[in-house]
Amino acid sequence: MKLHKLLNTLSTRERTQFQQFIASPLFNKRQDVQCLLVHWMKEGGRSFPPEVFWNKVFPDQDFSRTQWNLLTSRLFKLLEDFLAINDLRKDEVQKKRFLARAYRGLKQEKHFEKTISDAQHLLEKQPYRNTDYLENCYDLAFARYDYITSGNRKEKTNLQEVSDHLDAYVLAAKLRQACNALSRQNINPEQYEIGFLEETFQYLERQPQFLEIPAIAVYYHCYRAIQASTDETHIRLFRETIVHYQDCFQAGEIRDIYTFVINFYIRKLNTGERIYAEEALALYRLSLEQGYLLEDGVMLESTFLNIVVLASVLGDYDWAIHFIETYREHLKPAFREPLYHFGLGKLYYEQGQFTASLQQLIQVETKVSFIFLGARILQLKIYYETGEINPLESLLESLRVYIQRSKDLVYRKAHYSNILIFTRQLLQLPAMSKAEKEALRQRVIDAQVLGEKEWFLKQIK
Repeated sequence: MKLHKLLNTLSTRERTQFQQFIASPLFNKRQDVQCLLVHWMKEGGRSFPPEVFWNKVFPDQDFSRTQWNLLTSRLFKLLEDFLAINDLRKDEVQKKRFLARAYRGLKQEKHFEKTISDAQHLLEKQPYRNTDYLENCYDLAFARYDYITSGNRKEKTNLQEVSDHLDAYVLAAKLRQACNALSRQNINPEQYEIGFLEETFQYLERQPQFLEIPAIAVYYHCYRAIQASTDETHIRLFRETIVHYQDCFQAGEIRDIYTFVINFYIRKLNTGERIYAEEALALYRLSLEQGYLLEDGVMLESTFLNIVVLASVLGDYDWAIHFIETYREHLKPAFREPLYHFGLGKLYYEQGQFTASLQQLIQVETKVSFIFLGARILQLKIYYETGEINPLESLLESLRVYIQRSKDLVYRKAHYSNILIFTRQLLQLPAMSKAEKEALRQRVIDAQVLGEKEWFLKQIK
């Protein structure tokens, strides 16, 4: 049940705090609810039929499904209150804002003024200048404005300050949402409509001073870099901006921003536009140096693989080997072996060591599609280049079935399908006339989604 699952997500410290929370008469006056939690904690969070816990709480009463649901509902509601209050306690600025509102309700003007000033001091003292910071600036400015106008409508207000903070927050929030939408569209077929986006860019052209605000500048150049296609100006400005302002954001948000642009570059690589390889690897290295690619000491498997592939394609073999050996242990256990062998297989292949590459690739055993297919495509290329036609044809058929049945490939499905189609056409090269070969070459060039264009063109040549 949802109560049991949510309780099990709490840390040992949080469980103790929650027990203290519901033991306080301020939050809970019912002994049965407190008793239920005590027995749940004694059982170490293990799941039992409701009747087991019911007999511990109400040993002299027959089990009632209605009363049991009411009891667990009360405990769940208290748990939600605890989580909300616990989260608020961590945010000193918001605590001050709510305290100021309470003082205003009590008509304690001096306390209200001091609390708002304290909140603003705390806000400026913290290092982050992200969208949350801009929202807090607006909330505090509006709280002061609302206080002034409620007492004396003729007194000079801070309305201009409120308006400026609101403008900054809305601009940053719009740009951030636009970047989120572009990122999601790379992996999700859904389309998103971000209202007033064009007006946002037009406004920033008329009011460029807003681009001096970190949250606006970073997301503005992030969006432009993704939209830039081959315009290196926006790409350069994005890199300069994110380096300059990265200390203004929490690590998780900076990691997301890097990921927005890198994922776009990776997708462009899958359409054959290899000019993005160097820029994608440069951004990976930059975020790696800053420690943004690790979350709780763990690196995403897709990140690890992308870095290895990019470094090997660009011929940076020594750095790639060092990366694989250094960051292998930062992968989740289920991915360490398959990605380690795939990474080495990719490096050996790019250096023309086909036998060594195959020895690594055959050890890649995983149900994760992008790792499995990456290893099999490498095998496909080796079989073709070494003239192993029988294993190649067998592999082509097994991959066709796999791709047809896969549900999670999204835009990559066309990429992999095209690889199979053009590989089968490569097998017909010896029987083709010069004109037919030229026609095949042109079809490869014109293919919209084909991440191995250079390889196919090389084989045709």
